[in-house]
Amino acid sequence: MKKISILMFFAFCFFSVSQLTAQITDKTKKEDKSKNSIGGKEHNAEIVGVKIGMDVPTALEAVFVNSNRKTGQEKPDSKRNEGKNNKDVRVLYKNLPQGDLQIVFAEGKVVKEVLLNYAKPPNIDDLRLPYTGDIGIALDGDRFDDRYSVGFTDSQKLQRIWWRDEKTTGGYSIRVQFFSPNKIKDAGAKFVVTTVQKLLHVTPGDQAKFAQAFSLSEK
Repeated sequence: MKKISILMFFAFCFFSVSQLTAQITDKTKKEDKSKNSIGGKEHNAEIVGVKIGMDVPTALEAVFVNSNRKTGQEKPDSKRNEGKNNKDVRVLYKNLPQGDLQIVFAEGKVVKEVLLNYAKPPNIDDLRLPYTGDIGIALDGDRFDDRYSVGFTDSQKLQRIWWRDEKTTGGYSIRVQFFSPNKIKDAGAKFVVTTVQKLLHVTPGDQAKFAQAFSLSEK
């Protein structure tokens, strides 16, 4: 069964790219107009058009369309099995215009995590991300995006992290996170001016709700 599952996954990678292209392009345009925050569309709960809960063909098609891939580039650059009983599938796209992209498919079926290492790290001020948890007014008079909490990834406070949770109609929430560079030693994290990573995943504690929403065996 495991061999069959892997073969089925690769079969998905070779799907025809012509049927869904128009749909996704039109949908992306509509969402860009309606969901932008004060920090722009980078705050949307998607990365390169990929969203939590997408099935394999739709997610791979989103990458193909939004990264301007060419015919013959439908497949990710690599894949590996991981997670409980090695049932999850992580795929990697290298050197996309947006950066290096990783997608994790729960049980090889639906997206449960998306990670982008930015090729061109966005500026914190452009994203309207606050430097501390004390949300206020920026120097230019604009407000910061007050949906985000702010903290650090470890006790040394070398890497700053921003996160917010977004509810879904499936009953679970999605966590949107941004990370600063992690090698800030001399100047300190308070002088961070860019984010180097964006991460989407199921909010901790909501994994069972996510599994139930997509009829997954894992809880």
